[in-house]
Parts: sequence; structure tokens; C-alpha cells
Amino acid sequence: MKYVGFYWTVFAPLMKKSIRKRFNQELADQAIRHGKAEYRGLLSRADDLGPGNPMAQNAYFAYVFAGAWLGSGKKITPDEMALVMTDVLESSLLRMIFGMTDLNKTPKKWEHDMRKYEAWYKAHGKDYPVNWVVRFDETLHQEGSYYCFTRCPICEFCRREGISELMPALCSTDEVMFRLQHGKLHREHTIANGDGVCDYWIVGDQVNNPI
Repeated sequence: MKYVGFYWTVFAPLMKKSIRKRFNQELADQAIRHGKAEYRGLLSRADDLGPGNPMAQNAYFAYVFAGAWLGSGKKITPDEMALVMTDVLESSLLRMIFGMTDLNKTPKKWEHDMRKYEAWYKAHGKDYPVNWVVRFDETLHQEGSYYCFTRCPICEFCRREGISELMPALCSTDEVMFRLQHGKLHREHTIANGDGVCDYWIVGDQVNNPI
């Protein structure tokens, strides 16, 4: 993947703040000091997901955290790194950004976004085959957005890199992200846990007993 410094620039100070709070200054300094090189290295080895890919930001987001985790020398456990990720997502900056979406008012937002990705993949997937494969089933639920992935390039790359133990922590950020958008994620399966799919059923947090 092409190196993009924006993600590291934005997230590094937030990760450093969280690690310092949860552990100590020395570990925070180490994770960030060495993490940037780790992030660059991960991107240099990751598969090209294609220009204009609306899902590519998910990979950059994941590899920023993986870089800091590797930069710490894995002194932070995956479960602890999940807490760091949550701290970052719940920072005032990202709360403001995610809070601009209210899934009670736009319940189909994520289905619409995934339809855009589906269109991109149909046009470019042959050139960039290592990518998410999305499926829809409109018969399963009447409310919210439902879709699933049968392939995840982040999961495949982490396995190839020998860091698959971090995947459950990365997957856990989905629930936090949707919560900040006034939504709730109902999920039964993830590829990271060995299932064949990652399923997403997302409804507004004011919806009781969704169907």
C-alpha cells in the first residue's frame, strides 16, 4: 500500500496519550518512537487495495494501531490494545466526527456506503483482487443496514505477518464506532475468529427489539 502519513499524524498523539495514561510515559514514547517505522513497514508489505477504494481507510486505520503495538515490543497485550483503540475513538476529535452521523435518522447509511464499495469493487476488483468481498441479503432484516464480508484483506495480511492475535481487538473497534454514531452493531461471526463471514447488522440505538 502507498504510504499515507495523515493517519499516523492524527492518531499517534491520541495513542501516545492513552498508552501514557494506561501504562507509563516510557512505554508511550517507545510505542510511538518505533511505531512509525513499523507502520511504514506494514504498508510497504500490504497488498495494494486500489486507488479510490472507499474501504482503504479501514486498512490504514488498522495498520496505525498495529504499528504502535509492534513499536511497543508487544509489551501491550491485544486486549489492552483494544482499550487504547477505544480511547482513541472516544477522543473529543473522533467523537465529534462520528457524532455527525445519527443512525436513528439515517438507518440505511452503512448499507448505502457498502453499495458504493460494491460498485467500486465491480469496476476495479480484477485489478486489485485482494480486497473485501461484500454480500447483501435484504430478506434477513427489515430495519437498519445488513451486509457481510466473505473476505477481509486486513485479516489476511495480519495472518501473513504473524500478528493475527491483534485482529479481535481491531474488530472490536466496529462496535465502538457505530455506538458513537448513535447505533448498535449486532454481530454473530467474524473471519478473525475463524468464521466464514464478518456480519454487520447495524441499527439505531433508539430501536427496541429490531427485526
